Amino acid sequence: MKAKIYLHGDESADGSTLHCSLSSTVIIFLIRYCQTHQFELVFVTDRNSSNCCSLKLKCLTDLKIQFSPWSDVPSLVQNVQLPSLYQPHMSLVRSGLCVLLRHIVQEADKTFPELKLIDVLGFREGSMKMCAEVSGWTKLCEVDLAQSILELINSTKDAKDLKNQKLPLSCHFLKLESHFHKKCRVHNDNRQRRAELNRIKKSLIQCIKKGLNLKRLENEFYSCEDCTALSPVNKTIGNRISDEVNDRTNAEFNDRTDAETNDTQRGFNVNNSNFLPHLAKVALKVTTDNSGVILEQAVHLKHGIRRVRIKKQLGDIRAVKKEKKISDRASCNLSDGKDCKDIQIQHHNGDTENSCFDLTSDICNLLEALTVQDVEYVHTYTEGIEMTLADLILFVYFYCLLEALDFNSSNLGHYVPAIMSWLTHMSTLSTIVGVSESLGWEVGRLVTHPSTAGADEMFVLAVESTSAVDDDEMELSRCAKMKHRALKSDIADILTKLKDSNVTPLRGDHPCGDQVHLNWSCLPADVHPKEGDVPESRMFRKCEQLENLATAVQALAKPGDILIDFCSGGGHLGILMAYLLQECNVFLVENKEESLLKACSRITSLGLQNVTLYQCNLDYFIGKFDVGTSLHACGSATDMVLQLCQDAQASFVVCPCCYGSIQKTHLMSYPRSQLFIQHAVTYKEYLTLGHAADQTEHNITIKERGHLCMDLIDTDRLQYAQQMGYVVTLTSLQPLSCTPKNNLLIGKPND
Repeated sequence: MKAKIYLHGDESADGSTLHCSLSSTVIIFLIRYCQTHQFELVFVTDRNSSNCCSLKLKCLTDLKIQFSPWSDVPSLVQNVQLPSLYQPHMSLVRSGLCVLLRHIVQEADKTFPELKLIDVLGFREGSMKMCAEVSGWTKLCEVDLAQSILELINSTKDAKDLKNQKLPLSCHFLKLESHFHKKCRVHNDNRQRRAELNRIKKSLIQCIKKGLNLKRLENEFYSCEDCTALSPVNKTIGNRISDEVNDRTNAEFNDRTDAETNDTQRGFNVNNSNFLPHLAKVALKVTTDNSGVILEQAVHLKHGIRRVRIKKQLGDIRAVKKEKKISDRASCNLSDGKDCKDIQIQHHNGDTENSCFDLTSDICNLLEALTVQDVEYVHTYTEGIEMTLADLILFVYFYCLLEALDFNSSNLGHYVPAIMSWLTHMSTLSTIVGVSESLGWEVGRLVTHPSTAGADEMFVLAVESTSAVDDDEMELSRCAKMKHRALKSDIADILTKLKDSNVTPLRGDHPCGDQVHLNWSCLPADVHPKEGDVPESRMFRKCEQLENLATAVQALAKPGDILIDFCSGGGHLGILMAYLLQECNVFLVENKEESLLKACSRITSLGLQNVTLYQCNLDYFIGKFDVGTSLHACGSATDMVLQLCQDAQASFVVCPCCYGSIQKTHLMSYPRSQLFIQHAVTYKEYLTLGHAADQTEHNITIKERGHLCMDLIDTDRLQYAQQMGYVVTLTSLQPLSCTPKNNLLIGKPND
């Protein structure tokens, strides 16, 4: 049975066209890209969404598509935002664009491993893995740019005269543009550079063997594997040169492993204008000017092209030459009388002339002069040197935008030239072209030309784009932002400020008093956290933490209630609640698939029928529930859990963690309560409290101050919940030694 993906969309009155959202279009594109038929698409016709994209249904006949009103969507799916995916055999619902895209890639890769689809998830399969609340990169791709492009598309539809329309470019376009100009970050950088350097040397030798025609190298890559892809020249000279090069470099190359050689042979043909029809998997471009030589190598991967560049000054090459004896040069056998100085090469200025770059000796010297430090990665794709899921998402976004503009990019290239260059490159890859054409897209019209600002400019910078942007806001990373680091004087200042304002923590008791312990020996083995890969050294303390929260939930829950374990991880707390309160329904909400799959196996072993798993970001859960809980949700995630509970008028049992990771997001601002705002606590001062609150380890002499800062942060949370009409208690886990982060917030709506 195919898993169903629920999307925003509707069909036209005549049944010929699908009108759908940007996210729906991205998912359709990726399904085609992955060549998978494992999913059924259900378009929900009556949900509020901007269906800004259109596809001809005749182009989608290979996909199983149906249309449904929201009322016919399973109730479990209605608890989350679209797009979503339902796997009833696992009681698992996935929600969110990036979550679904990653799942589609992973499932398709299992079916078609030869396509190496997993490569588009990037290094350690990390592309678009972090949620938007903690990753600036995911937020830009999944939230910010999607919203900005949607607004531009809607503006074009509302405009009566598109030629006279001025479209504002938001700061999010400039963030992406700026990102392209940053140096690529590559894991194990030095090792990768050595590998690329050896590939370039090998490629240069292979090209010479095949008779490299230097006259035609300007702006073209030549195959390092297929002789037919090279222009014929005097092969005798080429072979003699390569013999000399081989003599000098065989020792270096012979110890290369077969695996490294195979790395250069991954790939397939792409109709790229920079490549000859007989496309090789590794291609080289050599250009020269009066100052030196530029080597550019393109390694053809299954998905895209990896490019590296070396710029070598002529003086550095000559320095190697001066160290060599004249007899070394005489070793090149040119008995047929052909002088390498007469070989013509192409210069950057386009003139063909006798070059001072000697084909025989200087290429040999060049090979010896190259070093690891000379290798430069070319930032070809959005996440660096290789194409990832982010490129596929953004390609669809920008295609839909330019299609709405009738492919009139006007002066867009003036403001974001790197983005337009990337878009042009993407539109020449055969895989992208093939998928695009199968959807009826005019991808050939995406090829752009340099543009400048002029009187007819269509795009203008939005107001916020022209203002200064905080460096912290511009940081784009897969990972969470760096924590705020506070000075000792800053900590002392904010503590004094709050003390002078009479802001002090108010503590209460656990609803069960000191009766918070469970008899774990009476519980099934799969309920115990030891079945969830908890280390033996943490096992006892983990049990103490769980029973504090579980007993508090028992005191609040009623039969038939829906209980949610937010940020559930491996499901330790949720599984315990589901077993103890089998008359209640328990939802586990977690962003990490690996954690949910661990929980799924334990749930299956226990035979629990009252548990549903949700893989999604916290803000994608929109369902009603009665009690929400979280154990050590990191930083701002605790505040998101509290906000979800307050929006649903649900009780909550929350044990915060990672106070130093608190950061404002597009959903959350700090301080939370009017009490702290009235006393003029700034955002920076709040971060300072969070930094100090993390200094609570038992071997730290300032742990008392750390616990005070914890209490102050949680007092702000308590005060905010009281503003929202809650009765709230701030207490501690018992015993205090079970974890340094031992605060517990318990609240219920004030009847």
